[in-house]
Amino acid sequence: MVIAERPKVLIVDDQPRNLDALEAMLAPAECVLVRAQSADEALLSLLRHEFAAIVLDIRMPGMTGIELAQLIKQRKRSEHIPILFLTAHTADDSDILRGYGVGAVDYLSKPVNPDILRSKVGVFIELFRKTRALADLNDALQREVVERQSVQAALERVNQELESRVQERTLALSRAHQGVQENEARLRMALDVAQMTAWEWQLASGEMTWASDPEELFGFPAGAFGPERRTTRVLHVDDRERVSACLRDALQAGVYDCDYRVVRTDGSVAWLTERGRIVPQESGQGDRMVGVTRNVTREREAEREREELLLQAREARDEAERQVRLKDEFLATLSHELRTPMNAMLGWLAIIQEDSSLPDGVQNRLEIIDRNAHAQAKLIEDLLDMNRLMTGNVQLELEPVDLAVLAESTVQTLRPTADAKTVRLALEASHSGGLVNGDGGRLQQVLFNLVHNAVKFTPGGGHVVVGVQTSDAAVRLVVADSGCGISATFLPHVFERFRQEDPSSTRQSHGLGLGLSIARHLAELHGGTLRAASAGMGQGATFVLELPRAVPATSSAMPLAASESSSR
Repeated sequence: MVIAERPKVLIVDDQPRNLDALEAMLAPAECVLVRAQSADEALLSLLRHEFAAIVLDIRMPGMTGIELAQLIKQRKRSEHIPILFLTAHTADDSDILRGYGVGAVDYLSKPVNPDILRSKVGVFIELFRKTRALADLNDALQREVVERQSVQAALERVNQELESRVQERTLALSRAHQGVQENEARLRMALDVAQMTAWEWQLASGEMTWASDPEELFGFPAGAFGPERRTTRVLHVDDRERVSACLRDALQAGVYDCDYRVVRTDGSVAWLTERGRIVPQESGQGDRMVGVTRNVTREREAEREREELLLQAREARDEAERQVRLKDEFLATLSHELRTPMNAMLGWLAIIQEDSSLPDGVQNRLEIIDRNAHAQAKLIEDLLDMNRLMTGNVQLELEPVDLAVLAESTVQTLRPTADAKTVRLALEASHSGGLVNGDGGRLQQVLFNLVHNAVKFTPGGGHVVVGVQTSDAAVRLVVADSGCGISATFLPHVFERFRQEDPSSTRQSHGLGLGLSIARHLAELHGGTLRAASAGMGQGATFVLELPRAVPATSSAMPLAASESSSR
């Protein structure tokens, strides 16, 4: 229970004995008395408390009671407080009028009658209590109004939210319904395109219920499936026993899975596949089967055609491999057959050239014959090398090889050829290059092919630079030229055998297009790589041979297989 605070009454008089008298007279009143002996004390009390009434002496030193009343009435907080002036019996009427003018509600002349004072103050106290009660009630009503307005606003929001949800749900249901209809239409379309339909088979009566017309779907005339609308009426004679076995198994296991043929009225055959299951009842026994039937004739025909194509492709591949073997065998045989008479020709040419009595003209012609015979022998040797590489019959005699020494030897060998074309051939390598485990003769062949190719495809006035670089794990040989370059379309095929960027018979450079292919094969046999790069036609080319550095342990000889590549 909340105990209400007793109202306060401010008594103002500059004489303490007067204040004591006022306290004694108002002691029986149900209020709290607050004393003030000056205007300043009274104003401070008004700032601190709320009063039901003020008993104010009209004559005080400094600020008079009337002046104090004027200040009190000017403040919004205290303007409603009733003021009861105390005055001497000799007070002027003008003072009384001034008091009423500033807001006094009554005057009491000294000496004050205690009963009258208590009566008047009691009225003010009761008025204060009722005013406060009304204010509290008004506040409560205002709070209730605010709460009701808040509840009303909340109800409106909830109502709006519910309406919005109803609208959203209605729209969602509408969209869902539309989606279901669209899905049903798409499903029907998909089933028609796939030539598939669903069915339900009543086991007791044998009657079939189809989702769509099976006779029209599978290309049969109306009534072809009989009154039960079952496909068993048009079964292929060779599949009847198998379908019966599938149905018996389905009645036992509850799952049906069968492929069979049906015969149309025009004699054509269609393949159907059926999948279904028995629907159990509460008793555990099934009285119907549900499933789907699909026309798989096209798939069967496509599968048969695919098998025929695979067989043809396999036969074509076998024939192509046989032709390749025949070609390789022919090239090997041809190379061997050409090598014997070529060696004899070269031998006799060497013997004839040793005869110093031959005229200069004859000697020059013999040199031309010798140069072309050696070129022919090189072609034959390339063919034999390629055949060995492709058949895996190349053996490497591995030993530590200094790639810088091989590069220097190669440059010295080809310098006369470069000088004859006015091509500057330079070597950038130290004599202490990194060692590699390799076959010296085969690596010399790789370097010769790379540098010879660079000189051959570099016009007069150009340059070829051979460099050897080492790292912790590899030794790299770089052959860079300023020659005719390699086009972007041919660059991926530069190492394929028998490939020439200019395959015409009028090309300036001759050869079989095997040099670079042999070089890459030999590089890969050594566990290395050979790469080519070019910015395009007329921009020169760069070939990089990279081999792993030698390890302490080496083997003497080992046969290795090769893979396919070619030359520019």
